[in-house]
Amino acid sequence: MQKEQDTWLQDSHNQDAIDQIMDRIASVLKDHYENPNEADCVPPIDLDRLKAMFVHDQPPEEGIGFEAALDHFQNDIMANSIRTWHPLFLNQMFAGASFPAIIGDLLAGMLNPTLATFEASPAGTLIERSVATWMAHMIGMPEGSSGIFLPGGSMSNLLALTVARDTKLGPDIRQKGVGVQKVGILVSAGCHYSIANSAHMLGLGTDSVIRVKTNERNEMLIDDFKEKLAMCEAEGRRVFATVATCGITVTGGFDPLAEIAELCRDKDIHIHVDAAFGGAMALTQDGKKLFRGIEVADTVIWDAHKWLHSPLTCTVLLLPNPTLLKAVFASNASYLFHEPDHEPDATDDLGQYTLLCGKRFDALKVWLLFKIYGRRYFQELADERWEFAKQVHGWLAKDPDFEPAYELRSPVLCFRYTPAALDGVDQEYCDRLHRWCRRQTMEKGLALFNMSKLKRRVVYRAILINPLSTMAKMEELFENLRELGQQFMRENPPPTA
Repeated sequence: MQKEQDTWLQDSHNQDAIDQIMDRIASVLKDHYENPNEADCVPPIDLDRLKAMFVHDQPPEEGIGFEAALDHFQNDIMANSIRTWHPLFLNQMFAGASFPAIIGDLLAGMLNPTLATFEASPAGTLIERSVATWMAHMIGMPEGSSGIFLPGGSMSNLLALTVARDTKLGPDIRQKGVGVQKVGILVSAGCHYSIANSAHMLGLGTDSVIRVKTNERNEMLIDDFKEKLAMCEAEGRRVFATVATCGITVTGGFDPLAEIAELCRDKDIHIHVDAAFGGAMALTQDGKKLFRGIEVADTVIWDAHKWLHSPLTCTVLLLPNPTLLKAVFASNASYLFHEPDHEPDATDDLGQYTLLCGKRFDALKVWLLFKIYGRRYFQELADERWEFAKQVHGWLAKDPDFEPAYELRSPVLCFRYTPAALDGVDQEYCDRLHRWCRRQTMEKGLALFNMSKLKRRVVYRAILINPLSTMAKMEELFENLRELGQQFMRENPPPTA
């Protein structure tokens, strides 16, 4: 036992040790947040070295102490990590995390509460319900709507569809399961993969996920939605839920929520709105119309770790009547939950509203953001990022060497490199060019953006919600892609017809 080593367990009562630790943590945070342009977005990766440092069968027998461990973090983990708080980190539907939200995450970890019961976390429970209520109001849900925070959109989609299953497929579903009845969930062909995973986990089978045809933005075509409804009725398949995606993963598109809601009105179909990414578009002047119909949604999800820049993961599941969650998920675990002496209200045990037992205080980081900046700040930020996305789209549309894949509905931009030299060139060659250029951009450390396929063609995909991104940085990226595309064609001449 190395008694001289400074470990948190030994020194949590030692003021000098605490001061030393806090000073060092402050220097790490300052290093991360100051001058985000100075470090490469994508560091050079030596995979063999990384494996040698981090792939071990056993934990260390003896510790190395706080200072040495933090040196290890800075020199070997931080230095080999993607800079998500970089102006050209455009790869995910999030970008870094704002400094105040990081502090909120730290403070929540310090308190280390469980939000399973009110008695174990009274302030936390009330804050979570309040922040969920704020977000329900901001997205346009009716008065009285609220919900709970969950670890991510996939988990939230699972719980939303559990609510749909239990409320729409009969009173015995929780005890007896679905049985032999044929059921269906109508979704767009571009919906998030967690919907099929949820159907699998709920015992419904992935065949119950009925995919509706889509347009160039992967948005549901309402005529095919009608046809799929009629098909299911003819087959004797009970369509009990539909998922309208607001902020489709690949394109940022929006399913026609108002029209879907109108068609489901008299058919006893649960309307779930996956607004994990697109929720913040409801804060913009242009985006409000995309949420017509949200007022009749049965469940809605919205990720705070996207446009609100909270650390991963931080998702809210919202309902017009949040006590419905209690009806679906409440347990009789008397060692944890005790009979309340009041009607259900904001002091209810949140553990009865979810399948989770240990429940993090995720709402604190969002509460702190709103307390520091206020709602108007996030409304202005959403408007600014939406205007920025349209500016980037316009630049590409005017440039002869690039082509946006569609008109934007949110800050998710898919585009291609399409110079005249590629006219008539086969698709396999063009796709290979795009993949090579992206890999070269990453190896230069300049940027990280993604790829996908639309109409069977490889497209670049950039998420434009990063508040550090500027038009100048985007032009730098596009010029780099232009030069790389020209280099690829020089070294690999396009095949002639």
